[in-house]
Amino acid sequence: MEGIKTLSLGKKANLNHDISVLLVGNNPIEMSSIYDKLSKLKGKIKRIETAFTQEDVLSKITLMHPNCIVLDDNLGIAPLKTIIKNVNALSKDMISITLLKSDNREEITSGVQEYLMKDGISELRIYNALRNALKFKKTQQYFKIKYRSGKRSLKRMFI
Repeated sequence: MEGIKTLSLGKKANLNHDISVLLVGNNPIEMSSIYDKLSKLKGKIKRIETAFTQEDVLSKITLMHPNCIVLDDNLGIAPLKTIIKNVNALSKDMISITLLKSDNREEITSGVQEYLMKDGISELRIYNALRNALKFKKTQQYFKIKYRSGKRSLKRMFI
């Protein structure tokens, strides 16, 4: 009987997607440290941009078309919920959302694909969180498409 194979955090990623990241926050000191860690992943991350306001987030999304957004929870609950709602309303683009948390509290639970604690954050953890968020978003979209098509075929069966 074979044992269960597990992946360690130290292994290289198998995904060869070009990840473009939009980094959103209001604390320049924390954001610069996260930006530095993301910039060390130049071979894996294609582009990194920053935004500080809700309006800036929407304009950067239309200009750069990121596939990952990293949100800092220091923005506050109301702005975070607004940004998450607006990003998820843009259903034409697949944009995954990763939330950087300073405390382990559950105030925002829907619309976010991945959570990452700020304590002990490293380049590899950020990259793995971004990859996991992208995979989760793709899975969500796949199930949404299958659900809609199944619902239509079920309606046709009874009509």
